[in-house]
Amino acid sequence: MNHDPFDQPATDAASPTVTGPTEYAVGVEDDPAAALINTSAWKKILIGAVVTPVVVAGLVRRFMVRNADKEFEIDIMSIGLLLVLASVVGGLLGGLLAWKDRVEHRVANNLPISFPSKLLFGYGILSLILVWVPIAIFGTIFVLVLTL
Repeated sequence: MNHDPFDQPATDAASPTVTGPTEYAVGVEDDPAAALINTSAWKKILIGAVVTPVVVAGLVRRFMVRNADKEFEIDIMSIGLLLVLASVVGGLLGGLLAWKDRVEHRVANNLPISFPSKLLFGYGILSLILVWVPIAIFGTIFVLVLTL
């Protein structure tokens, strides 16, 4: 599949023919970069979901080795839960990376893009400062409040 299935227009079930692509699909079928972005989205999610727990396991192991003299009692359920959560977060990060690539491709080719997507990824450093930094700050405060 080398185009986004959501870029196709709605069709009547009784009508066997499909009209032309919508304006959102202009340039997607002929562009090999768009095809690469669409096929690599699941790869990025899968890689994020696999690599993140490996990295977290290495960090936990290093922490346990460095603090071997202190007797930390971490049971196997806690480690398993940590690795599962790391896998979910890694998959979400892979999905965000694929979404960002899709938005950058559409902005570079002057294709239409939804406002939330453009706000999150389409304005470069402004998106980072105005959206992602406040999300990180308020998310950190929210988690701190939950843990108190």
